[in-house]
Amino acid sequence: MYFSKKLKKFSTINHCFFSNKNGVSKGIYSSLNCGMGSLDKLDNVKKNLNIVCKFIGCEKKKLITLNQRHTNKVIYLSNRTKIKSGLKADGIITKERRLAISILTADCIPILFYDPVEKIIGCTHAGWKGALSGIVQNTIYKFMKLGSNKKNIICSVGP
Repeated sequence: MYFSKKLKKFSTINHCFFSNKNGVSKGIYSSLNCGMGSLDKLDNVKKNLNIVCKFIGCEKKKLITLNQRHTNKVIYLSNRTKIKSGLKADGIITKERRLAISILTADCIPILFYDPVEKIIGCTHAGWKGALSGIVQNTIYKFMKLGSNKKNIICSVGP
């Protein structure tokens, strides 16, 4: 697991970049595979998601994952009652407290965003297609629509 020095300074959020280590998946998925859309055994993916939840101290029902498509689409999760599975996007932001938002990557880049003034968090899956078509810009734009000043947004690129 890896942490951002920039984000560790804030006691108002928890974050982590997980590696492919310490999972239960086997064979070609031998890793901490959390991809519900993969061809891995569903039971293994669920166990891996439980490992993640336990580490970050989150109930599984509060861990939000996306159905990622290598796009520039960023969604705003405005209300925890609107949480549903299969949200199609490559970025997510929220002001909701006590939720864990997540991004899955293999050879793409995870980016975490935080505005400590407005208390907005976000994460994006930046593959080459999403990066080229503006996933980072769209994420920052959504932050600004919620009242963020660009100068307050902290970004941390994961491994």
